[in-house]
Amino acid sequence: MKIVIVGGGKVGYTLAQQLATEEHDIILIDNDAEVLNHADETLDIMCIRGNGASVEILKEANISNSDLLIAVTDSDELNMICCVIGKKLGAKHTVARIRNTDYSNEHKMLKQELELDMVINPEMDAADEIARMIQFPSATNVETFANHMLEMVEFRVLETDPIINVKLLDLTKKLPSKVLFCAVSRNGEIIIPKGDFRLSTDDLVYVIGERKDINKFFNHLGRSSHKPKNITIIGGGRIAIYLSWLLEELNMNVKIIELNKERCILLSEVLPNALIILGDGTDQEVLDNENIQSADATIALTDMDEENLISSLYSHQCGVPKVILKINRHNYIPIVKKLGLDSIISPKLTTANNILRYVRALDNSQGIAVEKLYKILDDEAEVAEFTVKNSPDLIDIKLKDMKLKKDVLIAALVRNKKIIIPYGTDSIKDGDKVIVVTKSGFITDLNEILE
Repeated sequence: MKIVIVGGGKVGYTLAQQLATEEHDIILIDNDAEVLNHADETLDIMCIRGNGASVEILKEANISNSDLLIAVTDSDELNMICCVIGKKLGAKHTVARIRNTDYSNEHKMLKQELELDMVINPEMDAADEIARMIQFPSATNVETFANHMLEMVEFRVLETDPIINVKLLDLTKKLPSKVLFCAVSRNGEIIIPKGDFRLSTDDLVYVIGERKDINKFFNHLGRSSHKPKNITIIGGGRIAIYLSWLLEELNMNVKIIELNKERCILLSEVLPNALIILGDGTDQEVLDNENIQSADATIALTDMDEENLISSLYSHQCGVPKVILKINRHNYIPIVKKLGLDSIISPKLTTANNILRYVRALDNSQGIAVEKLYKILDDEAEVAEFTVKNSPDLIDIKLKDMKLKKDVLIAALVRNKKIIIPYGTDSIKDGDKVIVVTKSGFITDLNEILE
């Protein structure tokens, strides 16, 4: 596909990086020569310096022959203008990043009026992801599939867990609920486990199942199922606002610690039910005065990774059951995890994954498009959701007889709104939703899981 990206910041660069590896023709437009030089030196893409809303610049990018225009500059209004002009000049599809909370209730109208094919809001998506993580205190990450019917949960194996050193085939027979072990990270190695695999202490594991079954599984492990009630957020940016709205709907008490006085005043106006504290969230005295140890969860959402790390480490040291922090620099994530902080949110990666899923759906010519896509385990594996349509090589064949590629796992089926955690005797039917886990490379077509 021919894709034009306007804006070479964190999201734009990450998108160009991922899409270029999937053999798309990428053109990146930005006003900043330094940004373009970095992209030109590190990526196999074409770079154009200029204003992405300029007709001449878009024509230079051959926008009339492009399959997709993605506008991810720092300005919502500029992104919208880029997409409108791009569509008029012949771009087949347009995607705009619109972040301002003032537009949060207007996305549907904006899509219709501006003929946008997709509107993305990294902060809103990040808030939604954090809210899911808070509802599973024992999980480090939670993703949903099949219209939220299925949940995939990441957790770290503790030495007290009764699942250590037991073959997965035997373990699944002992568990009180149906869950499937999808992927494991052990000492930097990513494993798609088979029936004879045994879990070890400190493994990072993904399991998939219905929410009630996931809860039963964690109860079996002896993990706390206590529902968080008191939430402390450090940093009062856009994510904090979106997250507070979500948590209030879940009847949780929200406290926000923000250093900027003017921002505190704004937060008090838009979040009348939240407690707003003027203070430094990295200051131990401030955190002690706010009784941080009594919080059920703390979420560090400042614009500085280092500040988020300091606040999170102290919260973790104080025994807060759930600690979540935002990290912008991808290379920091492995370091942060080594410090015992597994619940990490990265808005740019969330946004890039959402757009990547959309691109794959557009690029699919077989009618078996990726409906949902998540990168997991530091992008070393991915989970994709498909709906089966007219695929004779896949349907009515027992899974144990299906010749799958190496490191490919069929994790779940959804049929007539019922969840099937599959065994070898199960088979895929036409119309099923299929959840696939793989580390063998990206999949755009469900048929690609076969040898």
